Amino acid sequence: MEFKIIKTNEKIPEMGRNVGYLKIDRWNDYSFVTMFYLSLHDEKGELHKIGDVKVAFKKQSERTCTYDTIGESFTELKETYFSLGQRVSYYKNLSLLSLELRNSVLLSLRDIVFKPAIIEEVKDEEVFKVSLLRNISLSEIKGQFSRVLEGKPPLTNFEFSFERPKEEKISGIDLDFRVKASSSPSTNIHAIIGRNGVGKTTILNDMIKAVMAPGDTAASFSEEKTPRKKSAISKDYFSSLVSVSFSAFDPFSPPREQSDPSKGTCYFYIGLKDREDQDRLRTISELQGDCCQALTECFRSEEKRKRWHAAIRKLGSDENFERMKLEKLENHYKSIINEIGAGVQSDSDQFKIVYLDKVRTYLDRMSSGHAVVLLTITRLVATVEEKTLVLIDEPESHLHPPLLSAFIRALSDLLHDRNGVAIIATHSPVVLQEIPKSCVWTINRVGVYTSPKRPDIETFGENVGVLTREIFGLEVVRSGFYDLLVHIVEQGKSYEEILREFNSQLGFEGRAILKALISNREGTNQNDADK
Repeated sequence: MEFKIIKTNEKIPEMGRNVGYLKIDRWNDYSFVTMFYLSLHDEKGELHKIGDVKVAFKKQSERTCTYDTIGESFTELKETYFSLGQRVSYYKNLSLLSLELRNSVLLSLRDIVFKPAIIEEVKDEEVFKVSLLRNISLSEIKGQFSRVLEGKPPLTNFEFSFERPKEEKISGIDLDFRVKASSSPSTNIHAIIGRNGVGKTTILNDMIKAVMAPGDTAASFSEEKTPRKKSAISKDYFSSLVSVSFSAFDPFSPPREQSDPSKGTCYFYIGLKDREDQDRLRTISELQGDCCQALTECFRSEEKRKRWHAAIRKLGSDENFERMKLEKLENHYKSIINEIGAGVQSDSDQFKIVYLDKVRTYLDRMSSGHAVVLLTITRLVATVEEKTLVLIDEPESHLHPPLLSAFIRALSDLLHDRNGVAIIATHSPVVLQEIPKSCVWTINRVGVYTSPKRPDIETFGENVGVLTREIFGLEVVRSGFYDLLVHIVEQGKSYEEILREFNSQLGFEGRAILKALISNREGTNQNDADK
């Protein structure tokens, strides 16, 4: 591809084909002059305005302007040169070109986002540090610029709140949620945790109403426009909403699905409720049909296909899931395409029937947990786009802990790819293990009074037992094996006698608790004797 240097007082040619234009900008970066504005005519002669780009070369001095060294035209910069777009929009505009043209431009200009190995060669160059990185960080180059060039949406911060005013039978609640782009650990998944009956599911359902039917509820989402001042979120703050619930007992009726962006926020429901008759639960055959439809949606799109395979690989950390070799689901999709031919669309009813018949063997031999996670992750890949809010109610109901952890990680990766956010209602400390405490709300309720608080300890990577005691406190002491140990210690038996009674079938933590209970008992008895 040919590039031409355009002087500041010259205009970009109106016609051309496969030619780029670097218009000189005499902007001075502490005596370095490296700025150009890139425009180009593509293969069809259409003009594209790409944006500001800085071009420099090794050993460049402050006295030498880049435009004085590269001549009036060139097809590819010499190896001593390198370039960097100055805004996300520059790489967004390049990503919209044909792949061949985009790569040609980036190679010819020796772009350091496209060829990151160049960074190591030039990182100590004064012109690189002073001019090219004047308003840009290396993390932005390797993060935002790179992902946008790949066609992914730029990562943005989310800062919003959910507020439900006080009602007759329940107190008000105010929860804030903050997602920091590229944070580690990731902050794109938030959890609302508490014992059964505190109102976690009700909060999620109120969130759905606040987005999809704001006129039917007093609950609302807001964002901080300025410190100490909140205002209602805009109608397009969330591009879409996806709710996931496989509870057969939740009385909430999800809204009808809405997939047309021109009508407002899109809505998708993943769960048991029938979309037409809310009093009826969907059959296994219907849920399998939903899964097959979502699979075909993923396999029709190259980008969604890649995201689906990435999610399945992440879920493969569960051995049983990995042994199912679910990648073969795409092989069946391709075989039907070849058998039926191009005349039948893969989104047609005929295709879906044939495909379901092919893959039913895989779906029938799945456990309920594996079937739920496959349906859920596949529909999420098919529906989650930029700025999607995902609401999930108690995913642990169908997933054992290792698979639940893998699902949380797969979900986080998907949200990172699409620049989305999820809120999970749960009573599982396994979910908390995967997210930092800044993303956790613990809900306590006494009568009508509901109180949210952040955990006192860090949750990411913490021991499940520690998290259980932190979140549920006295409820743990009053239930299960702990309650059994309390009662047997009250009988006055010694540590050895109790161990024999249990045939030594008591774990490390149980033995530690047993010793503490006996010590407390002996101390109490001694105090009574002293009196």
